[in-house]
Amino acid sequence: MSFVALARSGAIVSSAGVGLMVVFVITLLAFPVIKDCSEEDMKCSYRSTAPGGLQSIMQPAFLAISLLTISAGILILRFGRWLESRACEKGR
Repeated sequence: MSFVALARSGAIVSSAGVGLMVVFVITLLAFPVIKDCSEEDMKCSYRSTAPGGLQSIMQPAFLAISLLTISAGILILRFGRWLESRACEKGR
């Protein structure tokens, strides 16, 4: 795999993570989260108004996965660029 292809694949992975983040934010704006507090034990719970299929998007794990995907894409991109610059330095 060439260095340019490695950098491009990192950009694609990072873009996919940004897409996941956009889906999360749009779902959060479209279906707000409701805070339910009980008076007797002073505990609060949060629930989303999203329909059943979108409930999985409204989990903290989905946000973590999108952030990890963005980070992995940036790591791949930077690693590809580093390998490319290292190969250019050895070629001189």
